[in-house]
Amino acid sequence: MTAKDNHELPGNVQSVHFPLRQFLLLCIPVAVAIYATAFVFTDMRFTAQLDRIVAAERTHLNQLGGYVAADVSTSLVHLRALTQDAAVAQALASPTPGALQELRSVFMTMAKRNPNYQKIRWIDETGAERVRVTRQQDRIIAVDEVQLQDKSDQYYFAAARNLLAGEVYISHLDLKMENSQTGIRVRPILRVATPVQDSDGHHRGILVINIAMSHMVDALRSASEMSPDTDYALINRDGYWLTVSVEQARKAFQPEPDGRIDQEHPAAWAKILTKYTGSAELEDGFWIWQRLAAEDVVRRVVFTEAGSGLELPVINHSDFSLMLAAHKPEQVLAELRSESRVSIMLYATLLMAAFAWALLLLLRGQLSDKRAEIQVAYAMAHARQMERLKELEERFHLVVEASGVGMVVVDEEGVIQMSNSSAESMLGYARGELQGLSVDSLLPPVQRSQHARLRAGYLKHPEVRKMGAGRKLEAITADGRRIPVEVGLNPYLDHGKHVVLASIIDLSK
Repeated sequence: MTAKDNHELPGNVQSVHFPLRQFLLLCIPVAVAIYATAFVFTDMRFTAQLDRIVAAERTHLNQLGGYVAADVSTSLVHLRALTQDAAVAQALASPTPGALQELRSVFMTMAKRNPNYQKIRWIDETGAERVRVTRQQDRIIAVDEVQLQDKSDQYYFAAARNLLAGEVYISHLDLKMENSQTGIRVRPILRVATPVQDSDGHHRGILVINIAMSHMVDALRSASEMSPDTDYALINRDGYWLTVSVEQARKAFQPEPDGRIDQEHPAAWAKILTKYTGSAELEDGFWIWQRLAAEDVVRRVVFTEAGSGLELPVINHSDFSLMLAAHKPEQVLAELRSESRVSIMLYATLLMAAFAWALLLLLRGQLSDKRAEIQVAYAMAHARQMERLKELEERFHLVVEASGVGMVVVDEEGVIQMSNSSAESMLGYARGELQGLSVDSLLPPVQRSQHARLRAGYLKHPEVRKMGAGRKLEAITADGRRIPVEVGLNPYLDHGKHVVLASIIDLSK
């Protein structure tokens, strides 16, 4: 087969490789689109989860605010009832020992019926306490006259004294530290007060009810138990906040003030001051807050009493500034964000893997089809070449056969593979009898071993050797006669093997 014939064959099947470049050019843009969409959905899902958290925590805050509304609204009703009580009017008009004792009895009865009332007092126009009943653990006691104190320097006295008759005052939330059997206990205190007059219209000081916001404390504990990953806080006007940690909720409940929020969480406090209600994600976590407005707190009483014909009170709430806040630490947000990212990225990865697998199967199918086409084309070209080779071999045989010079083709082992009729006639062999014989057998016995060595050495460096002087030999015919011959050698490759075309001339003729 010639070099020209080799170039006519199609490319080798093994040279057709998987189209990796095409695979990457298709996969990379799709991967970018899928993962970019996944990132967008991650943010959307995280935002939706935050919205659900805000809605849930807002419900908790509304519930907490409901406890404040209940305590404040009830105390305002009771405060108004006291201003209309006959014993109060008698004590204001003539504060005799008997009248004051009767007033103590009224205060004690109200305190016994309302466990959240820590103190009930009448403070006269000079700021001196005239009657005070107080709750000490489970007992209600009337404080002796010698133990009554001067409250003229207290902010709530100054604020309530300057109100008009019928108006009410709501103080800010104070955090009082008290000793109890279980240790130090924090008690948030809220005060409601109203000015009072005697029958002649003279100012006679104020009535004050101290409300222990125990419901709020219990509510903080319940909220912490229901949502252990959230810290709930009750914040007063000065930025002091009362929280119940998860560890406290699991143990004996002893809330502690956590300092000032404006010092420990300045960014959160700055946000809280901007709006009455809102939420924000900050460096220290996610904050949800809601400020309790006095008007909204008292609306329930207002609407309840509207049908009774009572005149609605004017509320001074300049000092009332109570904030409820829910704080989720940054770790909770990180876990929530990670959960959203992992789930969506997993779906995106599965989608990308499915696309890549489908594309891989498609390209491999195309590769198989292309290789099959090449194999078919190669087989057809090979068949054509085989036909051409057969034709050439036939022509070669015809040329050799038609030559008047004896010719034999010898392989590397020295075995005669082909001979023409001239060689067979010269050596006295019938048609085809030379094929399969060793070329050494055509020489005299004494020369055969030497010739075998010479032949082996020649095949190591084969070259064309023309007929001429110096290469005269004797050949043995089939009947044993010796004839002088001259031999020419022409080596060539046949299917990758060395063969030699030997031309033989009978010199005896």
